[in-house]
Amino acid sequence: MKALLTIFVLAYSCSSFAWISKDAVQKEYTFKYKLSGQSLEIKKQAQSYEDAYRVAAQQCFNHYKGSGKVSEERGLDIIDVCANPRS
Repeated sequence: MKALLTIFVLAYSCSSFAWISKDAVQKEYTFKYKLSGQSLEIKKQAQSYEDAYRVAAQQCFNHYKGSGKVSEERGLDIIDVCANPRS
């Protein structure tokens, strides 16, 4: 009986220390931007707000910048808007 109880305790303790990998929980974050009357809403799924913010800010900048070059003043305005989203 002691041997059976010992085996049970050892088996239970070994299985309780097993590593269980869980996927990181992703949450959806919404960022709203407005520049020169043009609104933009970006929704991102990420593990943290900082990760979502980084990706959304880059997309915001690319959206407002367009494909051509912009003036320094316009670029600074875009950076200001994209760095300070309305959530």
